[in-house]
Amino acid sequence: MAHTHADSHHGHHGHSHGLSTGRALWISLVLTAALGLVQIGGGLAFDSLALITDAVHNLSDGIAVLLAVGATWLAGMPPHGTWTFGYRRAEVLAAVVNALFLIVLSVGIGIEAVLRLLHPQPVEGGGVAIISAVAIVLNLIPVVLLLRAGARNNLNANATMLHFAGDVLASAAALVAGLVIALTGWEQADPLASLLVVALIIVASLRILRSAVRVLLEEAPPGIDPADLGQRIAAVPGVCDVHDLHVWQISDGFPALSAHVVVDPGVDAHATLHAVQRVLASCCDIEHTTIQVDVDHARGLQIQARLTQPQEAP
Repeated sequence: MAHTHADSHHGHHGHSHGLSTGRALWISLVLTAALGLVQIGGGLAFDSLALITDAVHNLSDGIAVLLAVGATWLAGMPPHGTWTFGYRRAEVLAAVVNALFLIVLSVGIGIEAVLRLLHPQPVEGGGVAIISAVAIVLNLIPVVLLLRAGARNNLNANATMLHFAGDVLASAAALVAGLVIALTGWEQADPLASLLVVALIIVASLRILRSAVRVLLEEAPPGIDPADLGQRIAAVPGVCDVHDLHVWQISDGFPALSAHVVVDPGVDAHATLHAVQRVLASCCDIEHTTIQVDVDHARGLQIQARLTQPQEAP
């Protein structure tokens, strides 16, 4: 009775963009803290909810960036003791916390915006427009830095980048509201701008939350169909059956697979194992695999019985 078991996990233990992402997050943190303080002062001075919304949003981003930096550092730590995968999913947990925090914050701001629509308050539009224009420029810098660092391929960094993209929209909305108030005196433009930004932020946060939950619930990675993957493995010469196939993500960009592969009698199990691994790496970029290869002894016994069965006389 022979079987081969292999656990292969080379090539995915670190994001290639980890260091660049870390630098981008630290720069973003400094810019966020400085801008948030300026906006709070301006929002209070000009009595602008849109500007205060943007300021609170920016300060919340400071917390989000701190979480992201900490999660990135934890994810880069090597496995040890009982933490056999290290802390790679810390990034996913940080994305969940960021998304939930931003949703709760947005709901609170939305309620305040509705109250201001019902009871308008005087707003100094010119000052709001100036500070908002500066905020747009400063908020664009982290977005560009994170995009260059590969944020689209990292759930944690992507969540943080969306925070800053939301800040750009919030600043743009505050800028428009400030200009409208300065030119027309229509004060409801300020809370309306806040409501628009709140809606956009909640939609983006729900998308991040959905992606994170899929990783935590170990759904197959996007673009990978387990049924199709099983057919590809079964098509490898010598393989007669595939079962107990599981494919999931340890973290963003780190797919994993486990399966039992049954081969025909007389087939080189090690060679078949390597052939299966090559198929998985080439078609789906899966390099972390745990594959058990078993020989179909039942088929071997059937063949042996046919060979030893006495031939009927002609």
